[in-house]
Amino acid sequence: MGVFAVKNDVGIGTIVGSAVFNLCCIIGGTALFTPQVLTIDWKPITRDSLFYAASIVAMIAVLVDGAVTLNEAIALIVTYSLYVLFMYFNTPIFEAVSRCCGESPSSPEEEEEEKKEDEEDEDSPISAAIARPLALLFEVTIPNCSKEPNKGRYMTTFFTSVFWIGVLSYFMVTWASKLGCIWNIHPAVMGVTILAAGTSVPDAIGSLLVARDGHGDMAVSNAIGSNVFDILLGLGVPWVMGAVIYGGDVEVDADNIVPLTLILFGTLVGVYVVTVCSGFRLTKLVGAIFFSMYFLFVAYVLMHEFHMISF
Repeated sequence: MGVFAVKNDVGIGTIVGSAVFNLCCIIGGTALFTPQVLTIDWKPITRDSLFYAASIVAMIAVLVDGAVTLNEAIALIVTYSLYVLFMYFNTPIFEAVSRCCGESPSSPEEEEEEKKEDEEDEDSPISAAIARPLALLFEVTIPNCSKEPNKGRYMTTFFTSVFWIGVLSYFMVTWASKLGCIWNIHPAVMGVTILAAGTSVPDAIGSLLVARDGHGDMAVSNAIGSNVFDILLGLGVPWVMGAVIYGGDVEVDADNIVPLTLILFGTLVGVYVVTVCSGFRLTKLVGAIFFSMYFLFVAYVLMHEFHMISF
């Protein structure tokens, strides 16, 4: 079976940069820019951290020999399916864990009361005028499942939302790349700053919105869970398509496998340990620590790119 080469170093680099940004900046921004101190449950962040660690191990196992087979790519997608299956049984599993730990699970009345807490801020006239054309486009193309006639069209809503996220992300990345060329900004600087952050904009906005309403668990799970999606499906699906279309294994760059592993596991362990030490409370200090971790990552990538360090 033949082997063909594609620009997987770019894809993997984008995944890594986006993963670090999600962990450090989205969770850190949630802590810094939310007025109240958010207290999160230990179970969701532990669940997502374990699955994220498993996805990192799966990715490294696939990359270590420098080639991705069709079966290996499919295995990544199957691993994500196990994550989805776990989420389907998430409520009874968490209830069982709570009973084992002697915790009292939230009553349905308390959960319903939390869902009713919603704050709506008025947008400025300028931002509203800029956003209105896009809002109208989305209203026409994306069914609103909160309305009774559209209750059964949730799959259409999901896929059209994914479509628009893909379209907007494509133009954002393309325009950012061209802007970097126009302003003569080095591609490494654009990659670990503008592009890595830009591809995570939907996740950042979603986390900040739910954190504003006091749902810290949802904000953190969104940030970590998106990394699981990015690694297992963001790499698995293109590799499956490449192997099927070209009829061979996908050649990848495995030269930086050691620093890649250290970066991904280091940020995960750092975020989890800091969260545990803070008593699972997202304070301003925790947010500042997470942002500092991201700046250290950016500094490392730039020094490595400009050959100031060899590892």
